[in-house]
Amino acid sequence: MIHKVTVIGTGRMGSALAVAQFHKGFATTVWNRTASKAESLSRLGLRVANNVLEAVREADIIVINIRDYRSTLQLLQPPDIESALRGKILVQLTSGAPKEAREMDSWARSCGISYLDGAIMSYPKGIGTPECTVVYAGPEELFNSAKPVLMAFGDAALFVGNEIGQASAFELASITFAVSAMLGFLQGFIVWERENLPAEG
Repeated sequence: MIHKVTVIGTGRMGSALAVAQFHKGFATTVWNRTASKAESLSRLGLRVANNVLEAVREADIIVINIRDYRSTLQLLQPPDIESALRGKILVQLTSGAPKEAREMDSWARSCGISYLDGAIMSYPKGIGTPECTVVYAGPEELFNSAKPVLMAFGDAALFVGNEIGQASAFELASITFAVSAMLGFLQGFIVWERENLPAEG
């Protein structure tokens, strides 16, 4: 079982991910570009790394949740960090597109990094609750080996496919459906109201 976890990015979502790991008993290290954003985590007992290289060296599995995929690559592509990541599991939980997930996977493979791409279907306050759903794509055996750690985020850690872009595709499809349903409801409500139809309809 993997016991040492690093979370890179301690915004609202990243902090929630790190706290969930810590509360499940995993040795948890965090790093954030703006160090002050990790102070509250330090007070809770999480270890705050001084730099990315130190953060990567501290863990067996690295979870990253920052602005976008491009920022992730810029952060992790320096040769010393790529070397430190070799043989470890990298889990990308930054929102993006399937194409970006495939590009990230290609880079990871070239560096000997085991890579899972994920999408969080929850708000930060839901992280660590039984209802929280996070979907993952990549090699199924890799997902299974990391699952004890991934389930710290919520009981619904779902594997959606071996094709690395399928997690982000799942997220985009779900958002598109939800937005379309909401717009349809609002349009219907406007029509209903303009025609003075009874509220109990």
